Amino acid sequence: MSNRWGMAGPGRGSEDGWFRLGTVEVTSTVLVIVLSIVSVVEWAFEGGSYGPLQSHLVLDPDSVVSGQIWRLVTWPLAYPTGISLFTVIALVVFWYFGSEIEKLLGKKRMVWFLTIVTVGLGLLWVVVVELSTLYGLLDGIGQLELMVLLVFIAEYPHRRFFFNIPGWVVGVVIVAISVLGYVGNRQGLLLLNFVLGLLLTALVAKSMGLLSEVRQVPRLRGPARARKPKRTRGAPKGGPNTVVAGPWQPREVPPVSRDQAALDELLDKISAGGMDSLTDHEREQLMVLRDRLRRRP
Repeated sequence: MSNRWGMAGPGRGSEDGWFRLGTVEVTSTVLVIVLSIVSVVEWAFEGGSYGPLQSHLVLDPDSVVSGQIWRLVTWPLAYPTGISLFTVIALVVFWYFGSEIEKLLGKKRMVWFLTIVTVGLGLLWVVVVELSTLYGLLDGIGQLELMVLLVFIAEYPHRRFFFNIPGWVVGVVIVAISVLGYVGNRQGLLLLNFVLGLLLTALVAKSMGLLSEVRQVPRLRGPARARKPKRTRGAPKGGPNTVVAGPWQPREVPPVSRDQAALDELLDKISAGGMDSLTDHEREQLMVLRDRLRRRP
């Protein structure tokens, strides 16, 4: 049972991955982490040099303008300078908060979310560099990880972080530090790139049913798809005038648990009004019910 936002009911949840590596379920978020680790290993085997793989993954604006457009997608997987403690922290943060977002979107919609945001941030960087005297490469998961973290905070602004600090406070501090850094270094174009990146990410997230608490961000809707008329469960396929010969045995219908009934009610509300129609409390309840029902045999 699933709805249009990729939220799944018990039996097959949004945590189900594309495949397994041993006991690890490789979701879309985990897949990015795995590819990043492969990239770091390649850097190590190259002796810490700028290897052939890294040179083709990193976002070089001049190369993109020359036609190497795949760099708009691959730059978060590029680590031409190797790995550091900050790289490990960024990967852990991306895994943790990305997995939480993927529980809401599902693995397929998470791929679209990450791809659109990655390409959008890459295009913004190419434009800024090409229209200025700046020169720089875009690489590593840091910027994408920051956007994922801020989306999670905007989705759950009242979640408590370390020292019991509300999420929205953490988000304000992160954005303020970034803005003050650009202003202090007189990097106006980089500040513009950062702000536009935030707006782009917010629009993508809102259009996918996230950021229910952020009313200021408009939601971009695609063309409406015509829905097929629903057929009543148990009705004959031949049409309303089709007669099916009996006799019939009464079918036993398993009783619906309270948790299942509560989950169905929330999913119906999402189908009618989208994720925006749920309150913050109902979102928390949805996650608890989904996890509880998944653990049942």
